[in-house]
Amino acid sequence: MVKLVIDTDGVCDDIRAICMALTRPGVEVLAITCVQGCTPVHQAALNVIRAQRASGIEKRIPVYMGAADPLIAREVVTDETSFFGKDGLGDTGEKQDPKTRPDDDSLIESDPSAIGLIKIFREHPDATLVAIGPLTNVALAMKLDPEFKQRPKRVVIMGGNYLGIGNVHSNSSAEWNFHGDPEAAHIVLSEMEAPITLVPWECFYIEGPKHQKIIDFSSHLQYETPLAKFLNAALEMGRIAMERNGRQYSYCDEIAVATAIDEGKVALKRRKMRGSVELSGKYSRGQIVLDWTGELWDADREKILPESRKLDLSRRPLTFVTEYDVHVIDSWLHESCKNSTKLSEF
Repeated sequence: MVKLVIDTDGVCDDIRAICMALTRPGVEVLAITCVQGCTPVHQAALNVIRAQRASGIEKRIPVYMGAADPLIAREVVTDETSFFGKDGLGDTGEKQDPKTRPDDDSLIESDPSAIGLIKIFREHPDATLVAIGPLTNVALAMKLDPEFKQRPKRVVIMGGNYLGIGNVHSNSSAEWNFHGDPEAAHIVLSEMEAPITLVPWECFYIEGPKHQKIIDFSSHLQYETPLAKFLNAALEMGRIAMERNGRQYSYCDEIAVATAIDEGKVALKRRKMRGSVELSGKYSRGQIVLDWTGELWDADREKILPESRKLDLSRRPLTFVTEYDVHVIDSWLHESCKNSTKLSEF
């Protein structure tokens, strides 16, 4: 049994990834913690509750509400409502089953997300943490409990980049989640002692156009089932926006969650490099800056380098997924949507 704890900002691609995990055989989602990001943290929590109902699960999974802001005051980020809607799910809360309910606030845990993470991983050190939003909650958990950095079995992160390809705006080389809280990303990547696998933005930006030649990314949404109808409505705004630019709305957060479930099956190519998050650059704040010199001079060649050219090995190596098996993820989503028979009643 694969045990997951998912930290999310609760917009539509996150929700599709969460629904895949909730309905995947052999996967137990222990809790879902919410963070500010492309939608406010309270809205993220409400979206996660709807996702559980849409998935038809029998037992409700704890939902925590966490950081409403990044660790320090942030610069203005792009408004994502034209892509995700005001509610992060294509503004479907009042018109698409399962609808948001007036009493959904009562289903949110009283502890904040960081405390929830600490408690859960004390009880389940065999679980994997998969983070698909800004890393504020994770960084706070690390600072509140110094032992937390050792507790997850592994950490999978959808965020960052390895080729400097950004998606915030034209004057930024940062990926959105890391740009949303660069300090938190820096803390997690530099201080987390559990193994880290990153699914960088390039998996969407570069791999997506390749995959849309062989995959219809909307075909799993066409089933006449409760989950397919819910996800189809939630993803509609983003799908239309991508189509205007000549692209399908390919997988993103779904890659990270699938990697957390079975990295050996999902990740076709991985690259290990040393890097850290830039905090002060005008254009590169939030970008992962990698040691490409270390790639050029391997360990054996380094022995013959002059002292002035010795490599800096102080930054920890990070594992980046650079290519993934889109057929695996697509088949899992087809199974989830096709086999959907009901909405949860809680």
